[in-house]
Amino acid sequence: MTIKEQAKCILYDHGLLAELGRYGTPHIVGSYRMDMMAWNDLDIDIENENMSLDKLYRLSQFVIDKFHPIWYEAKEEINSEHKTVWFQGFEAFIGNELWNVDLWFFDKDTIKLAEEYCDKIVMQVKKSPELKEQIIRLKKELIAHKLYSFDQYTSIDVYHAVLNQHITDIKNFLTDYVRA
Repeated sequence: MTIKEQAKCILYDHGLLAELGRYGTPHIVGSYRMDMMAWNDLDIDIENENMSLDKLYRLSQFVIDKFHPIWYEAKEEINSEHKTVWFQGFEAFIGNELWNVDLWFFDKDTIKLAEEYCDKIVMQVKKSPELKEQIIRLKKELIAHKLYSFDQYTSIDVYHAVLNQHITDIKNFLTDYVRA
């Protein structure tokens, strides 16, 4: 199975999307939406402006019971725009492979911006299909070098490097990439 096929099983066969639908409208974003998955990672934004600790606890129980995470975090926070957002993230072995799942509860406008960002990248890649393979390869190279993480280089860095700076390999990325 491809990474995307495995992700689809988590979303549908394991019931994650159906459960998230009980809390709001889920929107799959990130590399799954763009069909550029390089590792076992799902990013889902849930449209819900009425999240509460009780709802977070109920969803937490589902995640713990269903996926038995080895790492788990759930929190309420205030973002840079002074909006209250809710996060739930976990890592779990699903089908003998480690998966990372990030769930964010946002308002419609924030989710729309994320979807537009993803769709803009997809449109750029459709014009030059080789860019998709370059993006996936660069992500995999960063993963292999243990440089692909929230506090190092992210997908956004890779998209910017490949699409705007025409950097397509790890050597040039590490020497020439300039963060936007």
